[in-house]
Amino acid sequence: MLCQPRCYDLVEVGKASAQAMAGTTALIFGTQLYAEQPALQGADRVLMVESAARLRSKAWHAQKLIFILSAMRHYAEQLRQRGILVDYRRAPSFEQALKAHIAEYQPERIQCVPPHEYAADQIMRRRAAQLAARGITVHFTEDDPAFLCARHEFAAWARGKRQLIMEPFYRWQRQRLGYLMDGAQPLGGRWNFDQENRRGAATLPTAPPLPSLVPDTLTQRVIEEVRRDFPNAFGEPEPFRYPTTHAQAAEWLERFIAERLANFGAWEDAMSADDPFLFHSVCALLLNVGLLTPRQAADAAQRAFERGNIPLQSAEGFIRQIIGWREFVYGIYWLHMPAYAQQNFFAHHNPVPSFFWSGETPMRCLAQTISTIRQHAYTHHIPRLMLLVNFGNLAALDPAALTDWFMSVYIDAYDWVMQPNVLGFLYADGGKMATKPYVASAAYIKKMSRGYCERCHYDPNLRVGERACPFNTLYWDFLARHAEKLAKNHRMALILKGLAKRNDLPAIQARAEALRRTWALQSAADRGAEA
Repeated sequence: MLCQPRCYDLVEVGKASAQAMAGTTALIFGTQLYAEQPALQGADRVLMVESAARLRSKAWHAQKLIFILSAMRHYAEQLRQRGILVDYRRAPSFEQALKAHIAEYQPERIQCVPPHEYAADQIMRRRAAQLAARGITVHFTEDDPAFLCARHEFAAWARGKRQLIMEPFYRWQRQRLGYLMDGAQPLGGRWNFDQENRRGAATLPTAPPLPSLVPDTLTQRVIEEVRRDFPNAFGEPEPFRYPTTHAQAAEWLERFIAERLANFGAWEDAMSADDPFLFHSVCALLLNVGLLTPRQAADAAQRAFERGNIPLQSAEGFIRQIIGWREFVYGIYWLHMPAYAQQNFFAHHNPVPSFFWSGETPMRCLAQTISTIRQHAYTHHIPRLMLLVNFGNLAALDPAALTDWFMSVYIDAYDWVMQPNVLGFLYADGGKMATKPYVASAAYIKKMSRGYCERCHYDPNLRVGERACPFNTLYWDFLARHAEKLAKNHRMALILKGLAKRNDLPAIQARAEALRRTWALQSAADRGAEA
């Protein structure tokens, strides 16, 4: 059982004393709950805001709402226990909360870590200009514990490069940060053990369960509040099992390192209908709100390897996700926003199918994945990439609509995470994030999964007909529809040769069009019923 924090009653707004007036306010956003928060340096008080407008801006998963609200409220109470004055406001909007705080405390200076999302950052910078005209200085800190590569550092690394590829960036990160290095060379003589980290489900061992965490009194109150105030939230609010404090997050990471990291590398790409977590850390949600830092996670893996507790391939695989992919995604996002969010290379415009919300589809892999998301607000990266994003491309779903769906239903999803991960692997950005579209037929799903294809209504070996797996039908149709564009990508050359050998292509394309039309009509009917 993980340790449980003390629970304190939430005080929404503290009354300002004469001594607490003026001075400096540290503005702390809900995704920047760092144990060592740079904005606290020299601050006289803290402002934290729960914005009703933000909380109701999407059909958020109930557990996402519970997680962020519980984490914010625990953090506020921890600051108070350190003797820090916290003005915690629950307001109709952030703007109203900020105006009320300024009216009550009259700060001369407001300082914060820059928001991680582009829109929020731009809004905050416009506010800074407005406040400056009133004599209030807004200072953005340079230090941000959430990332090991600052925006300007990534931009400098990217400058002059014809194409940005994660692998060179990851090697540069390893060299400058010193993880798994022997002088200037990588430990083991190799930078990447990805080939060893692709074992399928046939050899998948049983994984230890995630730690058991019972919600404390504060979190239980949040659960009840979400049930009451957000009755139409997506997914199930319970069982809620995630950490909401630094102490819980640290122990969560420690348990992963001790119990699951050793097997993480070999089976990081495997999928199971019976266990959505397998050997994954489930730490992204903690990293993305500041309950853990990337340095904390990477250091823990490095120490475990140095103690001889885990193989190099697992340490490398996990550290690559932390200092490689996660930082690369953030860098790509800030390099290309705001235009990046509008990218649609293949001109796909179909709506997200209604079964992405209900899970009601004969495709067992998708039905099971949606069920898992409804229960846990989580799947690991392969169901996201090779089931959901893959299907999104094959079914010609609108990239912005699919990104918005991911934002709503995943507990660790934020704009900077989802734009490059969804648009990038859809290849909607034309190759800014990935070197090719990530598309696959049922053969990949069958190889890498347990409990999907074996119990499915569809046959993963068929391309045509009512029982043919839609992933097969749509895969070949996708290649045919976009052959001209794909021919310009050398990584697609071998795949397109296979397309030329298909003598059943007309039947495939007719079936694919019928599937897409059926899903679009179902989505339209559902929207009409909601209206």
